Amino acid sequence: MTLNMKNYKGYEKKPYCNAHYPKQSFTMVADTPENLRLKQQSELQSQVRYKEEFEKNKGKGFSVVADTPELQRIKKTQDQISNIKYHEEFEKSRMGPSGGEGV
Repeated sequence: MTLNMKNYKGYEKKPYCNAHYPKQSFTMVADTPENLRLKQQSELQSQVRYKEEFEKNKGKGFSVVADTPELQRIKKTQDQISNIKYHEEFEKSRMGPSGGEGV
């Protein structure tokens, strides 16, 4: 076949016709004993790390959440609200059932 500007394809700065254009296909990686060993080792390390986290948090009844500045602010606000309610109840109980007649 004679190649011209309409029917050629370039690959690595060389001209090819459509039938002989090099195909770029991926090859499979052989499962060598070394590759299998590395794969198994990676899975074991992942499972060990997961199990450590699980055991550390077991019985707490909640999952670990990242302590972001927003969560810290919310927690501080909730603590303040809880403290205010506690003191209100304490003051009410201190005044007695009459509701503050001596004040």
